[in-house]
Amino acid sequence: MPKVVDHEERRRLLGAAACVVLSRSGVAGTTVRAVAGEAGMALATAQHYLPTRELMVRAAMAHLAERVVGRARALRFGPTALATLRLAARELVPLDPERIFEARVWLMLTAEALIDEQVATVVRENAAELHGNLVRLIDLARADGSAGADVDGSAAASALATLLDGLTVRLLSGVLTPDEARSEIDAHLARLAPAH
Repeated sequence: MPKVVDHEERRRLLGAAACVVLSRSGVAGTTVRAVAGEAGMALATAQHYLPTRELMVRAAMAHLAERVVGRARALRFGPTALATLRLAARELVPLDPERIFEARVWLMLTAEALIDEQVATVVRENAAELHGNLVRLIDLARADGSAGADVDGSAAASALATLLDGLTVRLLSGVLTPDEARSEIDAHLARLAPAH
């Protein structure tokens, strides 16, 4: 009887392995051979699923997105939408080993987007999705009164995404401590609260 192969599971395994190799060796060191070795898979098998560097990069990005979305789905709600936005923002910066790993890989992929239009397209798509999610949370905060009625949801979402990108770089480079990053997020979100 032929062995049943879960093709989607193999792609996920290779995506996870590509993330590990990217984190350790950067884009230049991310070869099909290195990813196959990390996945414990024969080179020919890995080549069947991810025959090009572009497909490896896409698999890594899909794996990262899956991890982040999984955490977002498990996110608990705060007492207000603004408190939930604070929790979500803290999930998006590297404050623990898991998120440090993800941020390192994401920054390497973002750097690759400077020279690879296909990667750049995926980066832009992810940024647009994040923007939409942040706008929804800000709109909910306006609706429950935890954010000011005059807050422009789109502009506030863009400013928050920019802050989170900056915090990510500063945390990874050791310029900020996790506590300082949390304080920066809190100070930024406090400006969205209604004036008293």
